[in-house]
Amino acid sequence: MIGKVPLDQLAKDKNVEVEWKSFELRPEGVEIPPKPPEYLERAKAGIEAMGRKYGMKMVFNDKSKHSRLALQGAKYAEEHGKGDQYHNIVFAAQFQEQKDINDLEVLTELAGDAGLDPEQFRKALLSKDYEPAVLQDLEEAQALGIPGVPYFVAEGGNAFGVQNYEDLEKLVFGTKSTSAGLSMDLKVKE
Repeated sequence: MIGKVPLDQLAKDKNVEVEWKSFELRPEGVEIPPKPPEYLERAKAGIEAMGRKYGMKMVFNDKSKHSRLALQGAKYAEEHGKGDQYHNIVFAAQFQEQKDINDLEVLTELAGDAGLDPEQFRKALLSKDYEPAVLQDLEEAQALGIPGVPYFVAEGGNAFGVQNYEDLEKLVFGTKSTSAGLSMDLKVKE
């Protein structure tokens, strides 16, 4: 969510096209053992501090354990010209509203908020027609050794973690190369 703010501004200012790729921090079907209360408190404090640093509300969400369904919804939204709206709404649901973004009912409501037809969206997710595209992205991320998100890839290199506007600009236009993990491929529109 925080990484999207400078990226959106760069896309607007410099006519950069953003191609989103799927990435699961908690892979579907893999259950992570419960964390001790001290760990959860540190995680909550870290997320809230990061939000304050960037001037936005962010909260720890323990409702969403997985995101495969939300990622499939993103593929549907992108195909229907509502990708950016969907990403914004789902990020807010995850990081500000503590909603379960792997719940079909929650996602159907969010899809409607993004301007998508809720019933068509629901049918698409139930059909799993978009799951192969998500799985392909996940395989690509694994092959590239991507450890987490946000991760930015451009012809000039790649960068892991939240990047400011200037560093993203350098990355996209080939004057900076850092290393680490694929949430988005960046390229200049032609």
